[in-house]
Amino acid sequence: MGARPSSAANLRGIFAMLISQALFLMSDSIVKLAGETLAPSQIMAVRGMMAVYLVGAILVATVEWRKWYMVLRPLVVIRGVIEGAVAVFFLISLPHLQLGQITVISQVTPLILTVMSAVLLGEAVGRSRWLAVAVGFVGVVLVAQPTTNGVSIHVAGALIMSLLVAARDLVTRFIDPNVPTGVVAFTSTVAVCALGFAGLEPQPWAPLTTNAVTMLAASAILVTLGIVFVVIAFRDVEVSVVSPFRYSAVVWATLYGYLLWNEQPNDIALIGTALIVLAGLFAMQQEARALRQRS
Repeated sequence: MGARPSSAANLRGIFAMLISQALFLMSDSIVKLAGETLAPSQIMAVRGMMAVYLVGAILVATVEWRKWYMVLRPLVVIRGVIEGAVAVFFLISLPHLQLGQITVISQVTPLILTVMSAVLLGEAVGRSRWLAVAVGFVGVVLVAQPTTNGVSIHVAGALIMSLLVAARDLVTRFIDPNVPTGVVAFTSTVAVCALGFAGLEPQPWAPLTTNAVTMLAASAILVTLGIVFVVIAFRDVEVSVVSPFRYSAVVWATLYGYLLWNEQPNDIALIGTALIVLAGLFAMQQEARALRQRS
């Protein structure tokens, strides 16, 4: 049994996680701005090409060439395809929702993962975790704020995205630990780019201006840096200590949304956000306890 990670290592992981979420949300903000003139598939394809080069460089620099063939392993490819589908629903919904709204809805993923683990894998889920799931979904309703006509199609798209993220994370559990992170990231990046060129939505592509290319390049760089910091965040740390700081994404989204679009969530949405975050944190804490007991 290895030595328990030091407090300094955990602190480093926490800072890395905070930085990663700031970078991801900064990238999302740029994509939301680009989405005002560019089609989702166009963003996926053009930014994807840039990201493929950047993540490919990381693959070459960090992974022994004898392991590159792992990019074609079935579970790695399946995860990549799901990642591409996540990008499709995210980019279609993002221009029509507040940045904070879509970010908060995405935070329901740990709760969906709890349900999937119980239903698909037969994992034991106690009453307290089921209660957390119920509370979290009440929070989603408060954030989505459906009208008499039902839930907005774009909110539904964001919920489907969260479901796909949970499925992606579930598949990730079964990927051989010997497969390097760089390999998984590269396959996922290629899949997102390929689905962009497939053009899964009918909106025509707009002419690429210098400003649009610059924004997409900045987004690709930010996403790549975010991936690097996520890897740093989970190196030699207690995962249960670092993971909850993913929820800093809600803070970054609220800040960027206010500064760029003057987005201000109403009181009902704030209550829903609090319920989702608290339920998610509780579910993660219970999952960490279960893992310790199993080990």
